[in-house]
Amino acid sequence: MRFRIKEGAWYACEFIGDEFSADCCSYSPIRVGKIELLKSGKRRFILDFYHMNYPSGVQNKRYTLETIERGTSFIMARGIEYDPVRILQIYEIDWSWLVRHFPDTKVQPDDIQQWLSRAD
Repeated sequence: MRFRIKEGAWYACEFIGDEFSADCCSYSPIRVGKIELLKSGKRRFILDFYHMNYPSGVQNKRYTLETIERGTSFIMARGIEYDPVRILQIYEIDWSWLVRHFPDTKVQPDDIQQWLSRAD
């Protein structure tokens, strides 16, 4: 069974690219708004999402992506509209990921989805 993104759900997302600091990564919880499969035979889809780690006013994003790999617990996709390349790795969000990347976050392990829903 392969990882499947669901509309309305929150996920952990790693944005990988040369424009993201020295380690080439940026991390953000994202809430998926809509997924549109392009049916081009090139494993492409459009992902509308709320990017929690962006400044207010520019948090709603729309990326056209091409799947690189899809495992049982993640999907990795390349943004086809970006130069230099931007890669997204999306997977289930959990408390340890949240506090590792956002240590100032005051959230309890059993309250993640509710806390995230208040954020947007």
